[in-house]
Amino acid sequence: MFDNAVARPIDQIIAVSRAYQADPRDDKVDFGIGVYKDESGLTPVMGAVKAAEQRLIDTQTTKTYVGVGGDQKFVELFAREVLPDHQYGADMIGIQSIGGSGAVRVLAELAQSLNPDARFWLPDPTWPNHQAIFGAVGVEMATYPYPKFNAEPDIDAILAAFDAASPGDVVVIHGGCHNPTGIDPTPDDLARLAEGVVARGLIPFVDSAYLGFGKDWEEDAARVAIIAERAPEMLLALSCSKNFGIYRERTGAALLVGKDHPDLGAANSALLSLARANYSMPPDHGASIVRTIFEDPKLKADWLAELAEIRERINENRTALALALARAKQDRDWTYIDKGYGMFSLINVTPEAAVTLREEQGVYIIPDGRMNVAGIDIAKIDEIAGKLVTAL
Repeated sequence: MFDNAVARPIDQIIAVSRAYQADPRDDKVDFGIGVYKDESGLTPVMGAVKAAEQRLIDTQTTKTYVGVGGDQKFVELFAREVLPDHQYGADMIGIQSIGGSGAVRVLAELAQSLNPDARFWLPDPTWPNHQAIFGAVGVEMATYPYPKFNAEPDIDAILAAFDAASPGDVVVIHGGCHNPTGIDPTPDDLARLAEGVVARGLIPFVDSAYLGFGKDWEEDAARVAIIAERAPEMLLALSCSKNFGIYRERTGAALLVGKDHPDLGAANSALLSLARANYSMPPDHGASIVRTIFEDPKLKADWLAELAEIRERINENRTALALALARAKQDRDWTYIDKGYGMFSLINVTPEAAVTLREEQGVYIIPDGRMNVAGIDIAKIDEIAGKLVTAL
């Protein structure tokens, strides 16, 4: 059997991360894998998370299974945080997932099983794993235009692309802090986009991995609500990896949203069946951490304060990088980096130039030009910018 195996290329993000870790240079720069790093280059454990974990150690009495749907109190609390005007059980329902990626996978499988003819419309560019996940599910994919180096999406062009879609097709929309561009529509433009999607009979599939990394927790959640308020049906993938800093705990939720929709329960039973066939039961620890924080006003306030510090540092990094690049290469407009949100932005380099940056400058970016700005050292920002522009 193994004789028939053909070696497949490593995911480009993972490949860049491995190369960075193997590089012995002291002045190397990591723009690669999407994790937040503090000033010392570490990805810290939040204080509120540590406190919640200690409480779990002191009070947990069992390690038995949590059920196919996972910790339902976690799912309900998370759903109500994101969509406070929707009633859990009546307007939305869902399951705990294995990270945001797991939520994307099971929701895609659900959509494909309920409408095998549906095409999935993805922004171009998008998170590379979207194509991998949807390809593994076996759906047909199409793309709609999304800006790389412009701070404002062209909503008219996006809606024009959807004129080629068929009713029942699925439209993947980033919930905020678009990966890899960092460019988000304004709330008014997002409302126009949602209304155009619904008017064409399309199903919004919102992938929200960075709540709280954009403006603040409530404002970022309100972006998801803009779509949910307009869509009779919506698929929603949620992640806790970034905003709680629990990357390795693989904690997320897959939600089905539709106000007073009579078939939510039946659709959720299909979602449970898919989860059972995929991984049987989700892990508990990360969901218990988040549930404990949401249930305790003091812990929640502490977590929100820590989240604000992370967000402010990311925003400072974006501004500093945009200004440093403007000093290093004045014939380019770098304002799109400063005006973006979240961890990611793009630089207009070829895959070959990205390799040259890595080999000659020790600067690690993804071959498509994606940069994670969340972990760079502002004290060395002009040096970093000077290295980046050598590839332009």
